[in-house]
Amino acid sequence: MNKFLVILLIVIPLIAACSVLTLQPANFSWPLESVLPVDDQGNVADDRYSVQFNIKGLFYEELQDSLAYKGKELRVIRNNEGFYFITAPKFKNVYVFNADEGTLALHKKIFISEMVLDKPAFNQRDSYIELIDGDKKINLTSQGIEGGAK
Repeated sequence: MNKFLVILLIVIPLIAACSVLTLQPANFSWPLESVLPVDDQGNVADDRYSVQFNIKGLFYEELQDSLAYKGKELRVIRNNEGFYFITAPKFKNVYVFNADEGTLALHKKIFISEMVLDKPAFNQRDSYIELIDGDKKINLTSQGIEGGAK
């Protein structure tokens, strides 16, 4: 009985020490989109949100042109779950990324239209990201178009 009590007194603090501290609720959203110019090396940076990444692969995925990023701007916003929504003029898709150990990993590619986006803009809403292009408005979540695919 005494051995059991001693083991129990040793094991319980060890288990408690292994628990993960969780701070919640947490909201990762950016209130405004960032319009980021692409530099000659294919990098974008936003000092306001302390984010920087290379987009050469994204432009190649979307436009099948390894130099399509030159002289372009990227539109980026982050939702309350922490997903990054990224698109640009002449894209047909919105790309949803999540941060993963020093990288942005593709979570979802959301097809918007066969017609390319002309002047896309993002707005932050409570439960979704609003994509505006001209008079067209589409509500996006990390899973796709709110209300189903179009």
